[in-house]
Amino acid sequence: MSLSDLAAIGSLGSSLAVLVSLVYLAQQTRQSTKHARALIQQGRAERTFELLIRWAEFEWTDGMEACLDGSPDVNPRDLRRYISLMRAMLVNYEDSFLQHEEGLLQGQAFENVESALRSAMSTPGARRAWGVIRGFFGAGFQKYMDNIIAKGPSLQVSFTQMARWKAVGADELERPVR
Repeated sequence: MSLSDLAAIGSLGSSLAVLVSLVYLAQQTRQSTKHARALIQQGRAERTFELLIRWAEFEWTDGMEACLDGSPDVNPRDLRRYISLMRAMLVNYEDSFLQHEEGLLQGQAFENVESALRSAMSTPGARRAWGVIRGFFGAGFQKYMDNIIAKGPSLQVSFTQMARWKAVGADELERPVR
């Protein structure tokens, strides 16, 4: 075996080692991406949970209910409180939107975000609040939100929630007990 044969075998071995390293690196990159997406999803779920708990524990006065329904006759204190809640909620949605734009939040996870956002923005109060706080958000999110609002229905909160509650309740009452 000549020196050139040994050099060729060495070169082939080096090439195989590089190929194995690249395959391993690709696998590690894929795993790292999955891990990052899982962490993002977990963070989004934690933020959403925290917001929902705060909304549920919030002191909903008649003035706050009027804000939620979009009434023009609200006092400044209740309006300030309602706008702060809406801004916190929309910061959460903006973060999900930006993650989607970066390719980090896709598929069913982002479909869930959009579904919840369409529902949240179907009330007159939410639409009015968006008009007040719109300027606090980036141009891309503004355009996205304007599109969500333009395509979605505008419903009174009390009617929507009560109608759903009664419809689900009627279905449950009709089911046989096991």
